[in-house]
Amino acid sequence: MKDGGVKAAFGKVKITPEEPAPLQGYDPGLYIANPDKDILDELYARVLILDDGRSRQVIVSVDCCLTNEKDYLSPNPDGQMEPYRQLLQTFPEGTKRLWADAAQTEEFTVSVHATHTHSAPEHFSGKYTSRIAALIAETAERLQDVQIRAAAGQCSVSVNRRPHLQHNDTLPIDPSLHLIMIESVDGEALGAIVNCAVHPTLLANPFNRVSSEFVGLAMSEYESTFKEGFVSLFIQGFSGNVGPRDHYRTETEDTYPWVLEMAQVLHLDIARAAKDLQPIGILPMKAADKQVTLPTRQGYYKPTIDVTLQGFRIGDLLLLAVSCEVFNGYEKLIKPYSPASFTLMSGLANGCHGYLPTVEAFRDGLGGYEMNVTPYDETVSDLFVRAAAELVESL
Repeated sequence: MKDGGVKAAFGKVKITPEEPAPLQGYDPGLYIANPDKDILDELYARVLILDDGRSRQVIVSVDCCLTNEKDYLSPNPDGQMEPYRQLLQTFPEGTKRLWADAAQTEEFTVSVHATHTHSAPEHFSGKYTSRIAALIAETAERLQDVQIRAAAGQCSVSVNRRPHLQHNDTLPIDPSLHLIMIESVDGEALGAIVNCAVHPTLLANPFNRVSSEFVGLAMSEYESTFKEGFVSLFIQGFSGNVGPRDHYRTETEDTYPWVLEMAQVLHLDIARAAKDLQPIGILPMKAADKQVTLPTRQGYYKPTIDVTLQGFRIGDLLLLAVSCEVFNGYEKLIKPYSPASFTLMSGLANGCHGYLPTVEAFRDGLGGYEMNVTPYDETVSDLFVRAAAELVESL
């Protein structure tokens, strides 16, 4: 490819479970989906590959809850450390390496993102990760010259959920929604990235059903407005303390109709943002990752956790991905360091290392689920911001 341009391609493959599947999100030992009767809508993996002729970047968005290849031990939600809740590996060890090999690129240039639906399998076996690897290899054969447009809008489905995992608009969040549209040089829409922060936790009564939740359904709805082959990736934001609006967890009825309704609301948010799409620069293209060692709070079974930070730069666009459920307040602390006009923040990416509250949350006395299950203490805040700032500045 000649200097000065970027090629890209999108792909999508179904990963709906075809056998009984314990579901991650609430209690995998209790909520097990039967594929013959408990599938409400399909689960997908969506892929974007970008290539500037010198390097390649791969973004994988999966309709799943987490992205860890190793088990993670979470403190008990009742406020005691033990017994720990064991979060089993979402993918077999070596999955990211497998996907990098499929794309013929290095592992640090592959970023794996969970939409964070709480109604997907706890574990995706090699049967499904190999299916995604085949998709990546096939997608890499379809690269074409592209241009990029971007817009910033508002997400009307999100609200702070502390301290009771319920709607609480007395505490602030950043409701930003980013839409990145990738087009052929002739202006044909090929695919998109949608980035906002919200816990997809609406589906209930019963909990043993499979769904991509309102975030995945909104992607499918947006895709349906373009010609076949258009793919829209949902990139979950810094959503540690962000839930869906008007959700109080007091519902007794089947909430799937509400999931469908909320998907339409998010789709309208995307459509509104699309009206403001503007061309952006597509070079330089860079990727970097780093580990930041964060201290844990007293009583946790090990003194530190190595958290993964990964950054992609595509011209005026920057993506920062973190392997934690990051509190939303960190966005305003990190974005000023970004050299890009559009900065996307993503949690629950490239691993699972627990909730990462802000120093304000550690000190506000409100407590709540997130504060009970975090393995960290307040000293992590400055360390995390400093490490994230260094990474984005390097891009």
